[in-house]
Amino acid sequence: MQPMEAPAPDAEPRPLILDVDTGIDDMVALLIAATSPELNLRGVTCVAGNVEIHHVARNTGKILQMVGRQDVPVSIGAARPLVRPLRTAAETHGRTGTGYVELTGEDPGLASTDYTAVPAPRYLGAHVARHPGEMTVVALGPLTNLAAASLEGVDLAKGLREVVWMGGTLEERGNTTETGEWNACVDPEAVEACLAAGAIDRIFPLDATQDLLFEMKDFDALPRGRLTTVVRDAIRFYVNFHLRADGIHGCYLHDPVTLIGSLLRPDLVSETVTERLACDTSSDAFVAGTLYRSDDADRTPVTVATAIDAEPMKAELLARLARAVGG
Repeated sequence: MQPMEAPAPDAEPRPLILDVDTGIDDMVALLIAATSPELNLRGVTCVAGNVEIHHVARNTGKILQMVGRQDVPVSIGAARPLVRPLRTAAETHGRTGTGYVELTGEDPGLASTDYTAVPAPRYLGAHVARHPGEMTVVALGPLTNLAAASLEGVDLAKGLREVVWMGGTLEERGNTTETGEWNACVDPEAVEACLAAGAIDRIFPLDATQDLLFEMKDFDALPRGRLTTVVRDAIRFYVNFHLRADGIHGCYLHDPVTLIGSLLRPDLVSETVTERLACDTSSDAFVAGTLYRSDDADRTPVTVATAIDAEPMKAELLARLARAVGG
């Protein structure tokens, strides 16, 4: 095992597409991605997962609007997995995906958010065609949009600079089944399609993202304001879910940890392994979505984060979130 090496500083902000199923931790990641000067957020693609696609799209657009990033195109993607019925996580993220606060009211400013008519797989394909080797995709939900693009002939492996995915688990107990993580379990066929195509470069599984726990007191220092209230009310729901489900007084913020650990502070990833992986796609709900090590020598190896420097990562995340909500 070895730490991830920090990349050489880029002269320009790194072009990024965020693929989200905007629930609570996606929301925090989106706020950080939209306000970090090191990143050039070129677009956000939406996929059903934590909540239905209409909630994902609305949450995404409103969050971008609240930080003044109406310029970021939002592409609406898959409303269901490739072959399975959609399962959502209202008990984890709330009825509409943002916990105790629901971003459902009319907001005149939202009209200026750039919702593109191009569906997410075609949107990804267009960026590959126009900017080959330039774009990074960080996928924070089920991989349905990426798999659909790949199945439609988009060469994500060669056409993108990098694909990072928050999903799966290697040795850590799953959060959906004993061996399965939520994003993988929602659409196992999409995960397997992406792994088989060599479309994923790095994975942040539960083994890494559950190395640090956030408590409500961690957010006490956020600047006061409307957006802070939204964030705190959402995270408070998340914390209460974990208390009921796991008996812990806090929550995991898988998605922003992945964003920061992959692109903004890769030096905070303390251990990685390189594996050839596959994903179980059987009809058995207790094993579908399980990642396992593949004996197929033709599979492209994937770098998997397995440990995070917890306290520095927590400090980094909270500092970036404070800047995002402080406007």
